[in-house]
Amino acid sequence: MLYMDLKHVLLQPIPDYTASRAQKIGYREHPLLTIGSRNSEPLVSITEYGLAGQSYYSRPNSATGKAVEGVDSRVWLRLGLAEKLADINYGLQNSTEVAELVGGAVELYIDEGFRSAELQANLYDNVFPAIIRQQNPKFTDQQVISLRDEMIAKPAGKGDSPSPHATGAAVDLRLRFKNPDTGYVAGSELAMGHARANHIAQPDYYEYTRPTDKQLQANRRVFYWVMRGALLGDDSGLVVNPTEYWHWSYGDQMWAQLRHAPQAFYSFAKPTE
Repeated sequence: MLYMDLKHVLLQPIPDYTASRAQKIGYREHPLLTIGSRNSEPLVSITEYGLAGQSYYSRPNSATGKAVEGVDSRVWLRLGLAEKLADINYGLQNSTEVAELVGGAVELYIDEGFRSAELQANLYDNVFPAIIRQQNPKFTDQQVISLRDEMIAKPAGKGDSPSPHATGAAVDLRLRFKNPDTGYVAGSELAMGHARANHIAQPDYYEYTRPTDKQLQANRRVFYWVMRGALLGDDSGLVVNPTEYWHWSYGDQMWAQLRHAPQAFYSFAKPTE
């Protein structure tokens, strides 16, 4: 077997996710196991695992502009996912290769984990439609609805399967340059061409659509392969959303559909408070 050093691994091209984008369609109809020890696994605070982060909607952000009233700044994840991210973050703290490739020591920064049903409904029904109408005053109601559904998952109704963040098994995150402040620090994130509700958000955008932006391409590659487990010496088991490079999951329905798993094992998470 041909040996590849870590830098070479981290700079491998991100695979073409065209097929995965088609495969993602209808993921909330994938079989879901709602009983068992895994689904009873608790939510834990990311601070207990040495992870930095702050709920995206608790602060000024590019989606809503200002903070959404009443959003808790703390981030919660399923225990199994938090442990995986802590292992990845430990690898980052000890990787001179990553630091050399991106221009400094970096760490995981988490923007979102578990999201309550109430917040999901408010974002879906009120916040995002208002933003879209403000930014696109000529849009029809159908255009507003269509763009809204690209930007945020529909909240679960009675008898529905959970939206990804309602499981506590989906996480929005990125790399940022190390900072002693575990909350949000403006300008600390590694540039990766962030864009919401746009094809720029696709993980492989800088591979096949815009390959000339070499630094953004390299930064995305490092992030992708770090999340896939390059610093662990094994597959992390995490799966990226093929339309959002920052959204990763483990054990929810999107994960199961993309991994061809027979069923997902994380359903609705029980809030800690």
